[in-house]
Amino acid sequence: MKKILILMLSVVSFEVMAAKPTCHASSNGYCNYKGSVKQIYINSGNNILIYFDTPFDPSEASVAGFSVTRGEAAILKITDQNRDFANLFYSTALAAQASKREITILMKGTESGYLKADRIWLAE
Repeated sequence: MKKILILMLSVVSFEVMAAKPTCHASSNGYCNYKGSVKQIYINSGNNILIYFDTPFDPSEASVAGFSVTRGEAAILKITDQNRDFANLFYSTALAAQASKREITILMKGTESGYLKADRIWLAE
């Protein structure tokens, strides 16, 4: 019986730890994500996508004044940024994924239906 209870508690704890973005109306609207990097994607169209632990309902972005159709990732368009920033953003996300450390991403605006990443923090 104890083993079953421990197993059930560990499953519940895992669900609580899963992260999804939250959006806020203050500061002219923004969304933020704090969690692990589930997946990193980069393509020849100059897009970097950082996938969240848990997708969020795109309609939740309306709180911040954003119209979003994709709730599984944040996007950074490399050509819209300083190249050094885009490289550092990608390497920070990659370091977080490799080391299993949490990141925080602030998102302002949209691009191709995704929340647009604006800055990134790497936790200790």
